[in-house]
Amino acid sequence: MSEGFGTSGNQYQPPARYHDLDEVNHAVSGANLEFVQLKPGNLDIALEQISLGDLSIDLGTVNLPIRAMGELDPSRFSIGAFTKGVQATWNGNPVDESHLLVCQPGQELNGYLSKIYGWISLVVPPEWIESIEQTTSRTNITKIASCTTIRPPADKLEDLRQAIANIVQLVEIPLGPLGDDWLVTDLRNALGAALSSMDAPSAKVMSQAWGHYIFAKRAEDYMRERITEPVSIDKLCASMHASRRYLEYAFADAFGTSPSRYLRLMRLHQVRSRLKMSGGRTTVTTEALRLGFNHPSLFATQYKNAFGESPSVTLARATA
Repeated sequence: MSEGFGTSGNQYQPPARYHDLDEVNHAVSGANLEFVQLKPGNLDIALEQISLGDLSIDLGTVNLPIRAMGELDPSRFSIGAFTKGVQATWNGNPVDESHLLVCQPGQELNGYLSKIYGWISLVVPPEWIESIEQTTSRTNITKIASCTTIRPPADKLEDLRQAIANIVQLVEIPLGPLGDDWLVTDLRNALGAALSSMDAPSAKVMSQAWGHYIFAKRAEDYMRERITEPVSIDKLCASMHASRRYLEYAFADAFGTSPSRYLRLMRLHQVRSRLKMSGGRTTVTTEALRLGFNHPSLFATQYKNAFGESPSVTLARATA
């Protein structure tokens, strides 16, 4: 058992609920993530966290599709598992409940959850992964260039889920001086079994998904650099030397929405962020016009559809 996993290092945070994506930016263990809500409605995120020494476990659910981007823990590996029925795309990799998503320390996470919206993340020290690699000739996780997906045999994935569940179910009960060491050892063993049997998707599928992701990311950077300008999709296509159809395919595959809708969502989120940070020293009209929303009634409707409240309510809360 590695040093640092005794009961003195245990920390448990009861389930927290969030109704604003900005509040979740730094809530995921070790990560600095930005979120975009992809469908209108009242947001409801539940997040439960457990720390055992250098191991962190996050369990989350969200009731609407979301896009996430940002840096993962800079010193530990991040491994994601998902609930039954989930559909997601992370860094160009299609993901469902049969996959594990594995990311090196400090890697960028970039993609979206589109269905069922439940996940478990394990944030583990590099020593775990290095020791797993030493026991198998097939695994080379420490040298992956980006986040990658692994499809373990169903029984090994189920063993890993059970090992996680054992910790979650017992974490609030005094386990004695060795209790959590056993639980963490079981989890480490189950993770090693799952990661040591990598099943990579076909090269053609990976190549297409990766190409769409890289292209969509470049287009997103172009949009961000011109967030206060009236960016036309035709001009974007010309700049990217691509057809509108290819751009649509790439965004649908990588981010789960169209480029024009995604640009509007980015601008709405920017207005919301400026209203929340203003301390009341601005107006809704000022910030809406700054981001190119020139029709107040249409802007108010789009804003409420996206965030479940009017922009004036957001500003009033910031003022208060």
